[in-house]
Amino acid sequence: MITLLLVFLILILSSGIGTADEIFVQSGESIQAAVNSAVSGDVIIVKPGTYTENIKVTLHNLVIKSESGNPANTIIIAKDPAADVFSIESNKVTISGFKIMESKNDGIYMYQCKNCTVENNRLLNNTVGVYLKNSEYNLIHGNLIGKGEKGIDIDQSSYNTISENRASKNRYGFYFPNSEGNVISNNTLSENKDYGILLSTASGNTLSGNKASDNGRGIHLGNSDSNKISDNTIVSNKVYGLFICPKSDKNRVLNNHFNNTVNAEANNGTDNIYNIEKTAGTNIVGGPYLAGNYWAKPDGFGPSEITPDADGDGIADKIYRLENSDYVDSRPLVAVEIQEPVLPIANFSASETSGYAPLSIQFTDLSENETEKHWDFESDGNLDSTDDNPVHTYAAPGTYTVNLTAGNENGTASKVFIITVIEENKTQNGITGLPGFELVYGMLGLLAVVLHRKK
Repeated sequence: MITLLLVFLILILSSGIGTADEIFVQSGESIQAAVNSAVSGDVIIVKPGTYTENIKVTLHNLVIKSESGNPANTIIIAKDPAADVFSIESNKVTISGFKIMESKNDGIYMYQCKNCTVENNRLLNNTVGVYLKNSEYNLIHGNLIGKGEKGIDIDQSSYNTISENRASKNRYGFYFPNSEGNVISNNTLSENKDYGILLSTASGNTLSGNKASDNGRGIHLGNSDSNKISDNTIVSNKVYGLFICPKSDKNRVLNNHFNNTVNAEANNGTDNIYNIEKTAGTNIVGGPYLAGNYWAKPDGFGPSEITPDADGDGIADKIYRLENSDYVDSRPLVAVEIQEPVLPIANFSASETSGYAPLSIQFTDLSENETEKHWDFESDGNLDSTDDNPVHTYAAPGTYTVNLTAGNENGTASKVFIITVIEENKTQNGITGLPGFELVYGMLGLLAVVLHRKK
């Protein structure tokens, strides 16, 4: 009996494992209270409103999101400005859809976290928007972070993905001290006072597809090795676009678009490279080859803007020596004028548009830019002629759609035309070929009868 009771209790307890609840937080209620009552796997859904509190999360596998998905109407303000708005010390936690404000510490602090997601939030007027410490494999995606000391701070944290965020009007847009293997992609860094992106003793990170503009400095590498900086747009930064300190080695700077008064301060670290062998592929300014970088200047006299490109391959004919550096870009990019494809124009005329069968029509090709043409005279999908000016005879009455298809290496174009073929006219009193003769003859007879009666 005792054994059966134990089995029954185990079944009852195990039946709840793996089930997730939705916990709703109404305006005026506490998000922290919902977190405290949750179990792993639950989803906390926060109704629109303004919540004044600091929230600590130590439970693994928890989603905290706004119901609307709109950060503008679900706002969390630090109750204690000296504390973090969100403090997370757990794994697989998602924070999504909030406006997070007014912490003199961090908007979201993550310590020893793995596989967490912070997305679609607005973090404003916090000292640090998002701060990762000793954390790995987290996703920071699609957030707007502004008006703080640092937008995102990744400290001693590795293999995180930072993508499609906007950091504006901070002192530092992104700051990466002592971190490696992070992917920083497709972010926008603008109007940050000192730096767009600052790497300090950070190695093996990938920076791609970012736009750093109107910052004090665009991208800065200090004591940072083996980073890849590619496909970024680095323009209109006040002090310089790119800085690589003398103790930064083996970095790859490829296929970026620079346009700053000082594009690069490359201070002769070891084995940094600024170009690769000419390789087929669309580059950052639309040219047909990958090679080096595009170097422009606000006055329009950058090396990529004034260096000749005799063979038109989109690579300058001269190397570019970086400012105050022994490094060169051996294959700087130049803008290539992209030729729009010349498309064919199908057009033709016909000597007749209608007539009696049998009807012979002279067609005259008036197409442009074509290298080949196909005529279909009877709208049956068959190729009837490839001549320039063919003649076709329609033996039977009917309505025919003529289709001329003109083509070249860039495509095809068609024109259609309607031909009406009438049944052969009948003979009346030896007079033929007079349209409506029978009707006219009858009307004349009727007129004679009327005149006779009047007499």
